[in-house]
Amino acid sequence: MQPGTIKRAALVAGVILAGVAGVAAVWPDHRPVTPLEIYLRQGTRHATEALKREVDQLSPRGADPGPAIQRLNTLGFSCAAPAGATGEWNCTMRRPMENRQMLSMEVLLRVDRGNVTETSARIWEQGAR
Repeated sequence: MQPGTIKRAALVAGVILAGVAGVAAVWPDHRPVTPLEIYLRQGTRHATEALKREVDQLSPRGADPGPAIQRLNTLGFSCAAPAGATGEWNCTMRRPMENRQMLSMEVLLRVDRGNVTETSARIWEQGAR
């Protein structure tokens, strides 16, 4: 091997890495932000409050739970209907997080004769098993 080859190779590798890092820092992220990500960026406590507030606006007390259920379905929740006109809609979602945690979300809409009587929301993180 000729003298200075390793230095030149290291210099070329450094220039390539600097170029890639520069492009990555400047290049915008074109992925659209999902509505669920907007909630989750607020942190679990604030996201829980915001999610409950939206559910309450879509299906207030005494109204049909349909609009809130449709919205939760578009966010990716899986909703189970009550057995009859009285009971509760149970909407849940689980997704892995980057830090080996599992994010769990749950929204309950209690209904009586097909109308919402109460809503609740929970978002929490669990450690990986």
